Amino acid sequence: MKINILLASLALIAFTCQPAKKKEENPSVPEKVTAPTLTKVWETDSTLQTPESVIYDEFRDVLYVSNINAVPPTAKDNDGYISIISINGEIIEREWVTEISAPKGMGISDSSLFVTNIDEIVEIDIPSGVIIARYPIEGAAFLNDISVTKDEDVYISDTGTNTIHVLNNGNVRTWLNDTTLIGPNGLLHQGSHLMVASYFGDEFSRIDINTKMREVISDSIPGGDGIVAYGEHYFVSNWNGEVHFVDNLGSRTLVLDTKAEGQNAADICYLPEKQLLLVPTFFGNTVAAYEVK
Repeated sequence: MKINILLASLALIAFTCQPAKKKEENPSVPEKVTAPTLTKVWETDSTLQTPESVIYDEFRDVLYVSNINAVPPTAKDNDGYISIISINGEIIEREWVTEISAPKGMGISDSSLFVTNIDEIVEIDIPSGVIIARYPIEGAAFLNDISVTKDEDVYISDTGTNTIHVLNNGNVRTWLNDTTLIGPNGLLHQGSHLMVASYFGDEFSRIDINTKMREVISDSIPGGDGIVAYGEHYFVSNWNGEVHFVDNLGSRTLVLDTKAEGQNAADICYLPEKQLLLVPTFFGNTVAAYEVK
């Protein structure tokens, strides 16, 4: 009897001394990132003519603006031009480079400014302000945005043919032709990926440079136009007059809406050091700058 009592006591002690199992916790769900706010700090006068894109030249501390001028933006009327404006919104030289029909997206590589022009890429020597080369792209219909890599690959979207081309060292090749792009417009190269905004669809996507597999990050952005990085996140404009903040989880927040004012939101530019988001207003004929907080 004593032995049985002793064994039972030892068993009870062994059971009570076992470490308690931790209560299973629900897998952590990442929280939505708080969207920044935009406050307008300046706007150019309205002497620009259908400004489509703006880009920052860090070396010269100025902005270049592509002006389509008369529409439609497919007309080979040779009336488009590039303007230079200051980072405070002063128009320094309204018609810096001319002899372009419908300039849209731009990219800088070394001392060259690359500009899309319907069915060709125009290369401008920045120090002289002279067009030094034109690269026609056979079969192109509506060349739109540009993104330049550190290796000097110039990626170019053709919204009209669902195609993305690459220009390097004077040679153009088709990088991707895919009807599911539904009118690729905005481009942003990021290491091993290319971010793309669809104009005729509503998707903001990531394409793997090596496999060319596409992943939809966010939708409900119709008329997708410009893309800029904001830390690990993005601002994506749509031509109708909106700018969306898309975080790295794909959550989307509308942070700017100028449709009521009759202003579009074309190919945007972000200056992280100055915390400025620049928005060409297209038919509004201005470029507006917003402080990002």
